[in-house]
Amino acid sequence: MASMALDVSGTFNSLISRARSRRPPSVDWRELDQPVPLVKVVAAPIAPGSTSIKYTATGITPEAELVLSQLPVPIHIVAFTGFGRSGKSYTATKVRAHLVGNEDHKFASAPGNVPCTHGIDMMVFENPRGPGTVVFLDCEGGANHNQSALPFVIGLAARLSTQMYVFERGCFTTGGLDTVMQVVNMGNATSADDAVDITRQLVLVENMSINGDIPDRRLLDDLLSEEDGDEQTNRVRRLVRQRFDTNFAKLPFNVGGNTAVHQEAVAALADTLADSLVPFVVGGVPVDGPVVVQLITELLTQIRDGGNRFNMVTATEALVANMAAEAANTVWTEFIDKVRKQGNHPVQINGRKHLRTILREVEGAANSCINELETFTSKLVPNEPASIAKQTWDRNYRNFEMDIRAAHQRKAEELARYTRWADRINRLVNEIVAQVVEAIRQFIRFARFSTSLILMSNYYFWRHSFNLVTGIAQGVISGGA
Repeated sequence: MASMALDVSGTFNSLISRARSRRPPSVDWRELDQPVPLVKVVAAPIAPGSTSIKYTATGITPEAELVLSQLPVPIHIVAFTGFGRSGKSYTATKVRAHLVGNEDHKFASAPGNVPCTHGIDMMVFENPRGPGTVVFLDCEGGANHNQSALPFVIGLAARLSTQMYVFERGCFTTGGLDTVMQVVNMGNATSADDAVDITRQLVLVENMSINGDIPDRRLLDDLLSEEDGDEQTNRVRRLVRQRFDTNFAKLPFNVGGNTAVHQEAVAALADTLADSLVPFVVGGVPVDGPVVVQLITELLTQIRDGGNRFNMVTATEALVANMAAEAANTVWTEFIDKVRKQGNHPVQINGRKHLRTILREVEGAANSCINELETFTSKLVPNEPASIAKQTWDRNYRNFEMDIRAAHQRKAEELARYTRWADRINRLVNEIVAQVVEAIRQFIRFARFSTSLILMSNYYFWRHSFNLVTGIAQGVISGGA
């Protein structure tokens, strides 16, 4: 199971993360003050003049977004929920301190009846026992006298966490299970696979326990037993058993000489938590911080305008569709780069390479890309929104192939027109050359004739001159005799 998660995580990193902007953040998350509020909450009277306050979640805080957007795969999210004044914040701080070896950051906690946490506070630290980071969500407690935003707190905690710790002080009762039931109610999970929507790892923590001598297993069995109780109570117990993998833990009072015992119990709780960390998953694949930000935004949008329940199914489907589309766009960009290197992009086609050769080379580049895309999207659930990746690829590839054919035809026509002009010019040049050659040939013939004529004329001239001189000479000789 772990190797499969790492394989899927690696696929996500190699595909989705290639599309992420790699601009360095303004501030590294490790340098920020923690904890930070996760959700922006607006408080306003429910009516003019009323002293009753309505709390509305309006979105993720800039501080939380700055931290989460930097987190790589894998992310392990742990939520601390339950009754108010039950020691959630204090215990979360102590668990973190045991894991990292310091108390540099602390959740707000103080004695008294006034609660310290409103909404959700978030603290992030590097996983000391493996890859990735750990995110602690310290949630506002239920049944506080100034309770503000418990419904959306429980809903977000249920969807974001891979482990949920539910606290009750003294003795864990069916009243504490009401917090767990709010997870089911707020989740509004309607898919066939509930694990897609809300966490299944549930730990019931009995803080400041009065049952130190009773084994944890027995306390859990008694708590979830349907042998006693009314119909409603047994229904809650049954749903908890069906929907969650439930464990039980006790923490003693941290007073007086009991400090060492409390530290040992916290250490055991922290070790168990660290050993059972699993990556945060959306759509069946481990994801990074930017996807967590998208999910929070999607969920809060559902209740921002008056909604009182999250729809985990539609939120998951929206995120799966986003991841599938992002993966398709990433693979498509890399496919275009490969085609450009081949010289087969429509703007590079010159019409001299045969169309079948171009399409065969393009198809070869496409096959490796589509295989990588399908390897990733086949792991996404639900399958229907994940199919947007294949639809996006098919549409882009079909249009791209049409562009190649059109570009090749256009260049072929231009090449044909150029060839026709070249043929005409070639014929004209050939005709001119032939005429010039013929003219030269005629000139040579004329030159030969002229030369012959001149030579013949000179022959007769010199012959006549010789005869004339000879005659004169003979006359002179005859007269002298």
